[in-house]
Amino acid sequence: MNLYQTRDFGEKINATVQYAVKQIRSLGMALLYIAGPPALIAGIASGMASASMLATQPTGRDSSYKMGFWLVQQVSSPYYIVAIIFAMLIPLLVYLTVYAHLKVYDRNHGEPVTVEAVWSEVQQALGRAVLTWLVVGILVVAATFFFIIPGIYLGVVFSLALAVVVFEDGSASTFMGRCFDLIRDKWWSTFGLIIIISFIAYILSFVFTVPAAAVNMMVALKLAPSMPVYVTILTSILSTVGSVVVSSLIALSLGFQYFNLVELRDGRSILSAIDSIGSATPPPIPRSNDEGDY
Repeated sequence: MNLYQTRDFGEKINATVQYAVKQIRSLGMALLYIAGPPALIAGIASGMASASMLATQPTGRDSSYKMGFWLVQQVSSPYYIVAIIFAMLIPLLVYLTVYAHLKVYDRNHGEPVTVEAVWSEVQQALGRAVLTWLVVGILVVAATFFFIIPGIYLGVVFSLALAVVVFEDGSASTFMGRCFDLIRDKWWSTFGLIIIISFIAYILSFVFTVPAAAVNMMVALKLAPSMPVYVTILTSILSTVGSVVVSSLIALSLGFQYFNLVELRDGRSILSAIDSIGSATPPPIPRSNDEGDY
């Protein structure tokens, strides 16, 4: 599969699915080794926090008076804090792993991708990615306070930030200009892609989140008051694993949008073909399609 080529809206969705299916083994192993440990820790901590909350929830006539104190106690519990911290790390590591896998795949010209090669790329980009992630978060949250719309606009623009960090060795001080340059005149196509792939991912996530929601509801409604703690933990882990799967699909689709925009702006594959003139097997020049309305 040639990564750097222009694709219309449907082709980007198809490329996401095709890559996920064809590379499910190597990409899955990379996600397991790199994003798996924090996902496991977050799942266990979240399960323990849920079990504690359900077991200590105030009941009786004076429950309303105790509720405020109970909520503060639960939010400040070690389990809850650990769950939040590692849950914030999961999408960052998933995006880095997916982009690193794509980068190694492109460099190897389709040869098998190893976990070691992906981890090496993740390590090189991790520091810059963390700073970029923090800057993006601060900017988007700050912009959201201005009638929400500016936050949505910047959120779409900076959805390519980690791709720039990984594929172009960008930094927290240079990614903004590159993101605005890439997305120029293509904001709506990127926004539409995010909406559609997020909806697809949301539907898929039900497979992972329904068990945890069902267990919590049964305990809260006293339908299963003696539910073992390990059941809550296992369903919470399953839900966390689902977040990894969902995030990886969104990351893949944004990766192919990045490749599409780079080809439109820079003509990378055409330049590569020109550079390879005279070689035995020049790379194919991809066809150039208009993106249409999306």
